[in-house]
Amino acid sequence: MLRILQDDILEKYHEIYPKSDFQKKDLTLHLQGHKNLLNSFLIINCWSNFELFITLFSNTILDDEQKDKLLKVDYDRIKAILKKIEIDEATEEKLKKCIKYNIAHTPVMYKYGKIFKMVESYPSTRNKNDDRKFLDFFGKLRNCIHSNYIYYGNETYTYNYLGENYLFEPNKLISHSPSQENSIFRLTQNLNEIGKSIIENISYDKEIYDPSIELIEK
Repeated sequence: MLRILQDDILEKYHEIYPKSDFQKKDLTLHLQGHKNLLNSFLIINCWSNFELFITLFSNTILDDEQKDKLLKVDYDRIKAILKKIEIDEATEEKLKKCIKYNIAHTPVMYKYGKIFKMVESYPSTRNKNDDRKFLDFFGKLRNCIHSNYIYYGNETYTYNYLGENYLFEPNKLISHSPSQENSIFRLTQNLNEIGKSIIENISYDKEIYDPSIELIEK
């Protein structure tokens, strides 16, 4: 892997601008900010592609009964809470508005939960439960990017991946230690491997059409 050292960049910069204009500590801050931005884009784009893949799979290979359960997740949850309360017809109609009209709007964890159950023979080198926990973690990490890495969950959550510990505490920045230079890249590699494990171990021989392919073909 090609590595460009900070001192190399600084030397090139000083060929154009006086040394007093820009010091190494200034460069370090800019490079770290750029690295954080790239990591954020990497997490968001990889998760978005994975979520699209899960949605396309769910919409294609699940039967109508399974898809109906996914569309009614929120509705069924509310009805379970209100099961001891008599609900009139008008209220029932309002509750039915909780039913999703497209499986894309169902939270992804419910969808990959269904998909995992359809995987016939998971690779012996992997653990299905561990991979599902990883997806739960990656989803939390991705969501926190939208709040500048502040976690707004109700309970403290921790996850350890390859010796690196991620701590999510309510209303605090996510902490990550010990942090390695390629930490985020390794996370996205594992996400890719989970996707491959699912694809290669589900029996389905028909086409799964991705409408976004039209963007590539144009």
